[in-house]
Amino acid sequence: MINLNDLKDIIEEIKSRCDIVDVISDYMHIEKSGSNYTGLCPFHTEKTGSFMVSKSKQIYKCFGCNAGGDVISFVMRWENVDFMEAVKILAKRCGITLNRNISEEERQKIQEINKFREIHTEAARFYFANLLSRKNPGYEYLKKRGLSDKIIKRFGLGYSLNSWNSLMNHLLAKGYDKADLVKCGLVTHKSETNKYYDRFRNRVMFPIFNYNGKVIGFGGRVLDDSLPKYLNSPETLIFNKRLNLYGLNISKKSIKDDTLILVEGYMDLISLYQNNIENVVATLGTALTIGQAKLIRKFAKNVIISYDSDQAGQNATLRAIDILLQADIKVKILNLKDCKDPDDFIKKYGFEGYKKAIDESDYYIKFKIDILKNKYNLQNDTQKMSFVEEATLLLRKLKSPIEKDLYAKYLSDLTNISIESIRANVGIKVKSNYNNSKNNTNNRKIEQMSKIQNGYLKVEAKFIKLLMENKKLRNSVLMDYEIEDFLFGDTKEIFDYIIKNKELDKITIDKIKSLNISEEYVKTIQSIPIEEINTYTLEGTKKIIDQIRKNIIDDEIKSMSDEIKQLSNKLELLKKNNDNTKEVDDKIMNLSLEILKREKIKKDL
Repeated sequence: MINLNDLKDIIEEIKSRCDIVDVISDYMHIEKSGSNYTGLCPFHTEKTGSFMVSKSKQIYKCFGCNAGGDVISFVMRWENVDFMEAVKILAKRCGITLNRNISEEERQKIQEINKFREIHTEAARFYFANLLSRKNPGYEYLKKRGLSDKIIKRFGLGYSLNSWNSLMNHLLAKGYDKADLVKCGLVTHKSETNKYYDRFRNRVMFPIFNYNGKVIGFGGRVLDDSLPKYLNSPETLIFNKRLNLYGLNISKKSIKDDTLILVEGYMDLISLYQNNIENVVATLGTALTIGQAKLIRKFAKNVIISYDSDQAGQNATLRAIDILLQADIKVKILNLKDCKDPDDFIKKYGFEGYKKAIDESDYYIKFKIDILKNKYNLQNDTQKMSFVEEATLLLRKLKSPIEKDLYAKYLSDLTNISIESIRANVGIKVKSNYNNSKNNTNNRKIEQMSKIQNGYLKVEAKFIKLLMENKKLRNSVLMDYEIEDFLFGDTKEIFDYIIKNKELDKITIDKIKSLNISEEYVKTIQSIPIEEINTYTLEGTKKIIDQIRKNIIDDEIKSMSDEIKQLSNKLELLKKNNDNTKEVDDKIMNLSLEILKREKIKKDL
């Protein structure tokens, strides 16, 4: 039978494993809004979402009907079950066996987890007291690095005495067992001599917290020339460095614009935090892992990497980029200019300098191109071609045609190779009947006027204005629509802006005027009466979407028909010269089949 103390421990472990955002997301739709998540309350009827979920506090609250509580109370209310039934549902979800006769192995594991956390908390208090209660080299080191007492306390920094057993004796006096101190990684046992000694000695101590604020391990920095320079806790029942991030327990409350800054070291993070850059996390002495990237993705969609600027830092950045992309995270790279690491940068340029560097962070593909460029001599034509071929392979992997086009232009500027050649190599199809290039304004005006006459542009502009004015309609259709679904570069650029700012109640004309779009397009949007926009429902909006898709299909059919005409002329020439016509015949046949497919799609819309 489970006693009350065991049950309390089990419930706490279940709650720690069941993130409330993940659980509620499985039951209903919620969206990120600042540091919280919002949605329509499932417990009463409402048109405007007043249901809020806090990831940092692990609670939910409806400001309409006052429903609220933790993850267990949510499951109780949704599933209409009592407390124990809700606990069982969550236990099954997180892999804990919960029944009247819980296994001895599971019970002991939960007890050990709680005991190890208690031991680590007591150790953190001991190290902290060592640092602040007496003169010691650890405190002197931190002050030389520019840390204030307030920041030292905020991160719970400490000092391990230059002693073989001071921590062990302290913990033994508190009633803990030697074997447990060894199992949780704070004490080392040499079996050949049967000697026990502290793992950390004469080091500045950085307690490592999980994102729920529990101490799970330590990092220790040496104060002399000893190696290793940094020593982390070993893997234990409560600590896995591949699945945790330093500082996330603090930074999760300060996430801005859905963005976290990723640094390599403890001091980099703490130095930035002391200078009011608070949305920062650090890896734990190893290269970024996919487990850490997935943990980041729970809290943010964007990461700015701010690793060291040396060769090792650049290599680590390249590895981190690919891992973050695997976790569906958008990645930028911060330029440290002439500084080795973020700590040096913030000391030299201060808060404003670092904030500016954040704002000017490069999209990861530009960083990759710049690193790649360093391998080649662009004054040599052969090496230049090799560079362009390798760089275009990077661009082909991009999903957004806007991004492809932007960095095709960057590559063209680097190499003085025509933008058209690079676009073709990247796979950007330049349609003959219109041109979205910003460098050919007169041609674009003529081509856009042609589209206006056909009604194409006005349909897209009306759709854009709907998204700008009506947040509810915006949220209903954004998930089902892609940038590639538009004909016009201006539409694509505004649509991309709307996606990034979808939380705004209204997106004004003034905001889109700051984008690189034509005055004609702005005037087209302004010419659409707001009264007409206000009459649109979701059904009416979907009709506009269908019309845009039909326009795109018409445009594709027109392009393919033009290509067939050109191929037909070529075919006649080949026949006159008695040349082989099979390749051209096949192209005409394939294009004709594609036209038929598109006509059927258009008919079905």
